[in-house]
Amino acid sequence: MANYDLNAVSGINAASNGLAVISNNLANAETVGFKSSRAEFSDLFTGSQSSPGNGVRVGAITQDFTGGSINDTGRELDMAVDGEGFFILEDKTGKYENVYTRNGSFKLDKDGYITDQSGNKVQGYLLNEAISTENEPVFETTLSSIDLDELNKKPQATDEMTYDINLDGQEVNNVDPAGTSSANDNTDNSIGSSENLTTLMQPAQGTYQGASDYATKKTIYDSLGGEHQLNISYYKRDVVDAGTSDIDANGIPTATSGDPGVKYTSWLVQYTITDGDGNYTGHLADTAGNVLDDGTNPYEGQVYEMRYDTDGNLLGIYQPDDGAGNYDPTQINPTSGGVADTDAAVGATANNLSTAPTGTWAQVDGTPTLNFVVDNPLTGATDPLGGEIAGTPDNFQIELDFTEMTQYSGSYDLGGVSQNGYQVGDLVGLTTGSDGTIEARYSNGRSVPVAQLALANFSDKNALEKLGGQTYAETFASGTVQIGSPERNGYGSIAAGALEYSNVDTTGELVHMIQTQRTYQASAQVISTSQTLTQTILNL
Repeated sequence: MANYDLNAVSGINAASNGLAVISNNLANAETVGFKSSRAEFSDLFTGSQSSPGNGVRVGAITQDFTGGSINDTGRELDMAVDGEGFFILEDKTGKYENVYTRNGSFKLDKDGYITDQSGNKVQGYLLNEAISTENEPVFETTLSSIDLDELNKKPQATDEMTYDINLDGQEVNNVDPAGTSSANDNTDNSIGSSENLTTLMQPAQGTYQGASDYATKKTIYDSLGGEHQLNISYYKRDVVDAGTSDIDANGIPTATSGDPGVKYTSWLVQYTITDGDGNYTGHLADTAGNVLDDGTNPYEGQVYEMRYDTDGNLLGIYQPDDGAGNYDPTQINPTSGGVADTDAAVGATANNLSTAPTGTWAQVDGTPTLNFVVDNPLTGATDPLGGEIAGTPDNFQIELDFTEMTQYSGSYDLGGVSQNGYQVGDLVGLTTGSDGTIEARYSNGRSVPVAQLALANFSDKNALEKLGGQTYAETFASGTVQIGSPERNGYGSIAAGALEYSNVDTTGELVHMIQTQRTYQASAQVISTSQTLTQTILNL
């Protein structure tokens, strides 16, 4: 066969391969995430400068990885990469560790994993629950499959509450406090004698009587997700001004700090938990059993609250306990005066001790702890189908944060009483942000971040191995895979509820098809011409 015949055959073969590439592009013009290809031709050269050449061949078939159009679908599990990155999938066949795709048409499998349509699990960074907060999610740094079933039906008991409220500083409400106690000496004063104070008070925490000036309600939850109503009442009283008192040589008590002539009015906060199974009451206190306007504990570590009626008359002394019913009375030395320790002698009536209010809110500890014990928990039971139903919630603690609480003149303002507990919740929907953060929505009204998608990129995308189904595998020539988060380092962002369609240019492909067809026809015409010449020779 003459050289031109061989060249013509190579032209036909090359054109055939070119038409095959074009037809594949046109066939996938509507395929999600498909990247068009093109045949690149190269000539065959014999090495001699005088040689006319040996025809043509397809030197390579390269892909065009430019982005396709991104169209909204409204489907929560449809996602598109707007940029250079690829979604990362765990290879279900096990042949590769991971495979990569631009096709973001995902679904949930029967086990709750996010997968592609072939069942390869989408990879991302799971939420690190140990160090994450409600407002600042922190994700792991290693890739994992995203399992949404694992996140279902997990109640959380309330253990934190934050108060952002204002209590009216102009409110006046002087009431006769109930349940007062008193302290008395056991003998008359005698200058120079050494006699001990006998206290008759037995302090106990109880419910504050009287109508509240302001009240709020908040639903909190136990460890089984059960609801409890926390009723919070606010009573206007002045806070105790920690002071000291001395007794002179004549047995007359004198206040060395504070003002004994002011009515006793302060704010008290009372907490009551109720639900359908019983009432649970908790009381707030610092380690000394009282809320002071300074951080000291006078009178040997205890504070005597002096209670007055609305006319300013002293009704008695109330000594808060330490939560266990223990208290440490202060004793006064009538001879030398001053505050002594618990072994000192005492004279004068303890009812003469007094302290002065400051009229301001005060707190020793910005985040005291409120402990609740479920006194009447549910007990286990057997259902008709057999098996035991565990129904006893754990006891729970609530840490209260009052650092945002204020007392200014004006109306009561409940800026916010927030708590971090919630009921059992089933997954009802997903929202994906442009940074790849997947937020789960639950039937209990909560929306929480659960994972962040990871993206991959390569130095030479054209060197990736095509696996079909719009997936690729890493090769030595493609370079080591680079993995990171969306919106960083050029990986691109995530368009949620949308898909990236094929980047095939149908019009351009039709033009290429006509050009390739002409190449094919021209090469065929060369063969026809060669046959005519050969026949002419045979006819000689």
